[in-house]
Amino acid sequence: MFNVINLIIIVCLFCFSPFALAQTTYYKCVTPKGTTFSQFPCSNNATMHKITSTEPKQTGEEINYTQQLNELERDTIITNLEAELRSNQHKLAILTREKDRADFKQQQRLNHILSAEDKKRISKDIKKTQKSLDKQYKKDKKLIEKRIKKLQKKIDAYQSATN
Repeated sequence: MFNVINLIIIVCLFCFSPFALAQTTYYKCVTPKGTTFSQFPCSNNATMHKITSTEPKQTGEEINYTQQLNELERDTIITNLEAELRSNQHKLAILTREKDRADFKQQQRLNHILSAEDKKRISKDIKKTQKSLDKQYKKDKKLIEKRIKKLQKKIDAYQSATN
């Protein structure tokens, strides 16, 4: 019976020992030169404070930062590709408008000429100019559409990688 009581007392002492709770006392002194913190009282107006820490230390959940960085990088790449895609679509719209404007200008040029002879001569010149404009337009349009398709494929590939 005596051994059981001794065992209980030892267990209680161990539980309330410095191993279970770590306490640190420090003193705070306010002086005209500023505030001072010390292990020992520095003046009569020193206030005593305690810092208590308990065990076990709690830790937050483990975070895979590499995965987060990869996701951020993938999102940035997708955003940049989408911006480039919008830019190319805008270039295509501008190209179409410029072609339409050039066509209209050539037609206006033909309509301003009154003489039949001049109309035939200018008409040939307009057809020739129109042909070169159309050829350049088709070439530029094909190039931009090719870039748009390539960008769209890249965007789709990155988005499917995230899902």
